[in-house]
Amino acid sequence: MPPDALGFDSLTLTLGAVVLLLWGGVWAVRRMRPGAGSNAARDCAIVRSLALGPRERLLVVRIGARQLVIGVGASAVSLLCELDAPLTEMAAGDRFGAAIKKAAERWRGG
Repeated sequence: MPPDALGFDSLTLTLGAVVLLLWGGVWAVRRMRPGAGSNAARDCAIVRSLALGPRERLLVVRIGARQLVIGVGASAVSLLCELDAPLTEMAAGDRFGAAIKKAAERWRGG
């Protein structure tokens, strides 16, 4: 009996169409979410981050006009305090420049 008689071709085409429809639906839902297109309008951002260990970090997070200090561990996230005076956000280039300066000082022996 040839494989066409068992309906494998039509089953493959139908399954492919269903997968494409599901992928298209997920794509459309993601595109329709409010705020998905604009990153500038984010109301929550990480201002500063400091690694304390392999899985522990200290974060300063901006939520609206408030800035919170948060401790993040392997099994918990804890609010440590709220800052009275806000910190300024560092640009990515500033962090890179500071890392280069620190590496150059270590290399020079200073």
